[in-house]
Amino acid sequence: MMTSKELFLSTLRQEQTEYVPFFPRDLTLGMDTVPARTDEVFHDDGYDAELSAKCVLALQDLLNSDCNVGCIFTYGLEAFGGLTKFSENGIPYVSGYCFEDYDNIDRYEPSQILDGYLYKGMRRSCEIVHDKRPDSAIAINVPGPMTMAGFARGLETLMMDLALNPELADRILRFSIDAIRYEMLGMAEDVADCIFFASASDNPDMIGDDFMERSIPGIEELTKYAHKEGLPTIFHPHGVFSTDDRSDALESSIATGIDGFQFSEGNDASAIADKCRGRCSVLGGVDAYSTLLLGPDKRIVRDTNRFIDIMKDEPYIMMCSCSVNRGLSLNNLKVMADTIADHNKNVGF
Repeated sequence: MMTSKELFLSTLRQEQTEYVPFFPRDLTLGMDTVPARTDEVFHDDGYDAELSAKCVLALQDLLNSDCNVGCIFTYGLEAFGGLTKFSENGIPYVSGYCFEDYDNIDRYEPSQILDGYLYKGMRRSCEIVHDKRPDSAIAINVPGPMTMAGFARGLETLMMDLALNPELADRILRFSIDAIRYEMLGMAEDVADCIFFASASDNPDMIGDDFMERSIPGIEELTKYAHKEGLPTIFHPHGVFSTDDRSDALESSIATGIDGFQFSEGNDASAIADKCRGRCSVLGGVDAYSTLLLGPDKRIVRDTNRFIDIMKDEPYIMMCSCSVNRGLSLNNLKVMADTIADHNKNVGF
């Protein structure tokens, strides 16, 4: 019998279709499972890696999932002067953009992301999870190109830059892609099994032609770096990709060389599968913002089974439509996990 990690990776490599791995992409929900306060994991000048790992593993034990991100995660860019707030029981949020003052970019090099206390703490958490759960897969969660640039500059300001001063925007984007490369390879070394590009702002609904002109080249470049290290990649842009007018956007995404494409809410899963077939695996599933948040159990079971049925005979990894964070019902997520487990038992796993 293959391990959970082996089943996840064999699906990502398009080698098997019967077992449906579960990857909830928990960023902060594990803190509700222990429970732990947000400001116990994150501090103004520190990060409790042991507690982070405990939270990650507690949720994985509850859900019996096949992959995790290895740490309680935040997108803070404090290494470049960004400011992230950690309320007692809330989700970390960026409150100060490091390159809101554009001149600040001259004070830093992308490699300095490795000097940040958040990076060091999250990296250590991944090491602990890897050591304690070697049979489970770890996906290193990093932003996509435009998403990272938005965290660095402020998304609204970046959108204005793209319209009025594209050369400035491209310099921030170049810095962001280089920083992502350092972060993903540093976090992944000796502990991770794949790279996950969390790309909410790499969204053709929002950035239009900049998706093809800027996001896609960045993902292709980063995927080549990951592949050189033997790391498969998963791309999760937001927006609609399943309609005829978005065929080129989906085609270009797959052509970057990614190993998995995760669709977000509002997409036709069967159309995504048709385009990806034979070229990359498909990830995605139940809507985190409606079905999982609101329930009831019957709806969660119905929607989970609907995606499993649509993806029958496809290399498919079940996820929610986006990440899961603290405040989401643990019971609702457990219902989803149990439904997937029931399917896997029925097919002999």
